[in-house]
Amino acid sequence: MVSMMAHERAVIVASGPSAAGFVPPDGVLVIAVNGAIEWVPRADYWFTLDPSAANRRRWCNPRTGVKYCAAVPADWPQLPPHVRRFERVCSTRRFTCEPKSPEGWLRRWQAVPRLCVKSGKIHTGNSAWGALGLAYHLGARRVALVGVDATQEPRAEGGEPNNLSHLPLLFATAIDQIEVVSCGRMGGVPQMTIEEGMTWLMQ
Repeated sequence: MVSMMAHERAVIVASGPSAAGFVPPDGVLVIAVNGAIEWVPRADYWFTLDPSAANRRRWCNPRTGVKYCAAVPADWPQLPPHVRRFERVCSTRRFTCEPKSPEGWLRRWQAVPRLCVKSGKIHTGNSAWGALGLAYHLGARRVALVGVDATQEPRAEGGEPNNLSHLPLLFATAIDQIEVVSCGRMGGVPQMTIEEGMTWLMQ
């Protein structure tokens, strides 16, 4: 079972192209999301909300020194013993909106606004969003997002993302729960350059 030690400062590293060349500073917790674990120089945690074949390969081939976490449905089969399991909480709310709008994608992905405060549970919507939920559970109160771009540009490790236009809406719902800045191209929360964000984290 992964130790849930508290960390007040964290960087969430996802696969958006703005993360190219990013080297995490010493002294902050680093949470790598999905394929970012393949290229980020240092990570303390790996997280996914998506138990795809690619992510199952990643958790079956862990990097030394990295703690692995996954939020999966309650009926998902048993995870490997080194993977800390969280229950993935999905929305069942019905509402009418334009299907291809950000609100429509929010509904399609069954996203749940605000960070889940219940131990062992994480709100769904996207793996970077879930990683913010993990950071919150770990005790982080200040988080910088790197490579969370919410665009359709190819991932840093290759491959095309799903539609991410709902992410600014989703992350904006957490700003009264945790201090968070975007060091990529996503709106919805305060924006900084990577250099500014790393300085802000260490203050």
